Order: sequence, then C-alpha cells, then structure tokens
Amino acid sequence: MRGITFISLTSDPLRDTPAELKAYTLKQGVDEPHWFFLTGDEAQMDLVLGRIGQIVPTPEQHSTQSIVGDVANKRWSKIRLDAPAAAIAQRLQWLTMPVAGR
Repeated sequence: MRGITFISLTSDPLRDTPAELKAYTLKQGVDEPHWFFLTGDEAQMDLVLGRIGQIVPTPEQHSTQSIVGDVANKRWSKIRLDAPAAAIAQRLQWLTMPVAGR
C-alpha cells in the first residue's frame, strides 16, 4: 500500500476517544502506519466534517461515503462504499490515470 493513506474521521467524538479508537484498530488488525483514526472535541470534528459535507444529526446516521484523492494532481472524488464494486474500481482507476500536461 505504498503511497496510500486512509484517514477515518469520527462522527461521535464523545465516545470515540483516542483510547477507544486505538482499541478498535487493534481489534480490527488495521495497518496503523497507513490508516489514521482521527477524533477531537465536538467543535473541531463538526468543523472538519462540515467542510467535507459530512455533518449528520446523530452518529448512527453517518455516511458510507468516502472521499478519495490523488493529492499530487489535485483530483478528488466522492465514492459511496455501498456502490457496486465495479463502480468503485472504475472511479479508483480514473484517479490513477495520468493527467494531461503534468
């Protein structure tokens, strides 16, 4: 997974403390060097989630949408993780294609 980083943002910072998120990563066998689980106080998380259009009325209503990107080429795409696998693969392949003029 060289060059790929996952960042998961909590929609429930009151319950998702750093200790809780650490326990979750260990239980799930998450590849920690490449996957970050972020939390903060409620105001901080509301600011971040609001900037990416992910504010929800309750944590249980969190989205299955992911935002994927090619940082170097400034290309971003929103992907619903409950979409058909072929649609997800197509969107990810698009992000790996060369950018004209770069």
